[in-house]
Amino acid sequence: MKYSLFFACTMLLGACTNMENAEPAKRNTFIKLYSGIRGIDAAAAEVTPDGYIVLGNMTLTRDSVITVVFKTDKQGNRTTPIRYYQGGSGSAIKALAGNQGFIIVGQRIKTDPGAAQTDNIDVISARMLHISNDLDSIKTIYLRDETTQAIKTDYGATAVTITPAGKVVVLGTYQETLSTPVKPYLQQFNATFTTQESLVQYNLLQRSYRNSKSVHALGDTFIWASSIALEQQNFDFSYLSIPYVQSGSVFTNYSSFGENTPTAQSLRPNDIQPALTTGFGVVGTRSNPNNSGSNMFFVFVDFLGNIKPATMTYFDALAGNSEATTSETEDYGTAITATSDDSFVLAGHFTSNSQIGSGLNDILLIKVGTQGSLQWMKTLGGTGSETVSTIRETEDGGLLICGTNTLGNVPSIFLIKTDRNGELKD
Repeated sequence: MKYSLFFACTMLLGACTNMENAEPAKRNTFIKLYSGIRGIDAAAAEVTPDGYIVLGNMTLTRDSVITVVFKTDKQGNRTTPIRYYQGGSGSAIKALAGNQGFIIVGQRIKTDPGAAQTDNIDVISARMLHISNDLDSIKTIYLRDETTQAIKTDYGATAVTITPAGKVVVLGTYQETLSTPVKPYLQQFNATFTTQESLVQYNLLQRSYRNSKSVHALGDTFIWASSIALEQQNFDFSYLSIPYVQSGSVFTNYSSFGENTPTAQSLRPNDIQPALTTGFGVVGTRSNPNNSGSNMFFVFVDFLGNIKPATMTYFDALAGNSEATTSETEDYGTAITATSDDSFVLAGHFTSNSQIGSGLNDILLIKVGTQGSLQWMKTLGGTGSETVSTIRETEDGGLLICGTNTLGNVPSIFLIKTDRNGELKD
């Protein structure tokens, strides 16, 4: 069932050009758009006790990106001004334990076109930003190459988690030169984000990693999802892996899928989230080496990091549960959430073949059981182009979807709140 994003917006809120005004009555579902002083792209959103916190980025130039944060109430009405933080981009945001504010992780790029070494034209540093509950900046920490070596190692931060003990753990990647693999690291801080306790770099395989947007702590063990390149610097041929790491140690498990397939393909996991009872759901995109024939995929992983191959399922916006490599759509999986009935809702976007190259995408929502069985599929779309960064189940069982709507080459952040069935209604 497809909903028109902006038609629904008009019906629900009266006028899309004034979507941040307070509503006369509380609604169970809504659509809201948020624009900054310039175009802003969504990075993430998280549920808070009194509403939602939203993370985005405003790009001025490639090496000048400003992090954007704001809060809303449970109806999506902004409760704070949009705050801007210079110094880099934001990829993920988490609340610190003990009501100590939020941690944002991302990266900063410094460009020097006249650098003596080609590898140093762009020098990338991981960036960790601590802000208060009122969104005031408290502290910024960079992970960067402080050596005097001729070629600087690049660092980026992708995801962050808070352990049961309240400690902050950042997942990122590092690359020593442009011709060497991109490898993962875990950086751990104390609960108050004042002291770095460890930095562990992993070089188990001489292949490049692209990490998911989420990392999770299971006691003193950490789990995430990665796409592993079969050829350095080339993610067109890649397979899925689940790193399972003991704190401060090496991988204790390393399950993979797709490494030995008869034909080359790309499996790119984008998000991993825990199920209500046991294990994790992973969502991502499967495509051919030339990036055609894309399908959203889901696979289940147990609490020891083992991929369950029988649960690998592919989805197509028109064909449903199908690895439709010749479909009329290209389908991409970007976010996932567990639901209170021990299922998952997958989120992403799709583009019809007639729109490929136009930049127009519509939202794709799919609910599955832990074994990948299709329960329902919904699509939402409008005049612009929509992509999803985050999906979360809310306390009433509804779904909060955060992403970017681009209209006339100007991006804005959207929040959509649906009911538990992915529908927009009171």
